[in-house]
Amino acid sequence: MKCKAIFLKIAIMLLISILYCQTKDKESGTFTDPHDGNVYKWVKIGDQIWMAENLRFETDDGSWCWENKEENCHSRGRLYNWATAMEASPPGWHLPSDDEWKELERTLGLTKEQADQEGFRVDKDGLLAGKIKLKEAWPDKYKENSIIITNETDFSAIKTGLYSNDEFNHDGYTGWWTSDDDDNDTHAWIRHIGFFDNTIGRILNRKEFAFPVRCIKD
Repeated sequence: MKCKAIFLKIAIMLLISILYCQTKDKESGTFTDPHDGNVYKWVKIGDQIWMAENLRFETDDGSWCWENKEENCHSRGRLYNWATAMEASPPGWHLPSDDEWKELERTLGLTKEQADQEGFRVDKDGLLAGKIKLKEAWPDKYKENSIIITNETDFSAIKTGLYSNDEFNHDGYTGWWTSDDDDNDTHAWIRHIGFFDNTIGRILNRKEFAFPVRCIKD
């Protein structure tokens, strides 16, 4: 009986070890936002875990569906002003900082110096945003120039548009808020991906404008 008990204990420990390794090494999955029951995909990129779709949490104010149509929130996610975006993340997740975006961009191929630059950046192979764009959602050619889109990270960025000056603008635009603002307290850093190329822009935009949100795991 004693040998059986020892054998059973070893088997249980091995099973726990296997399950732990599988969880630790898992590269993607889903989670449920307890706020509203929305289920989101997530993906591991480098050492970070990102939502693989845009946040859809409906707030009391400060967020909009594209063209005020609920079905667009399901496909595109909601558009949030900065103050609302800072408070909308599911428990265990948060709005990524400027530095956390830089880490993602270095994983995608930028140098540290490039990641720190303001404006539109691209890696030496011209593939940067193509690694996070959903293939069928973006053009693969512009003026005879090919735009290579692989979505190899499964980040699956889509076109979302934005809300500014009481209007829905730029249907082909996609940019996400970061949690870092400027010294004047009027603008915050966003990330914008190019429509006709594979650049990722690091720029400041007005806090009252509304952009999508991608959360990162705590």
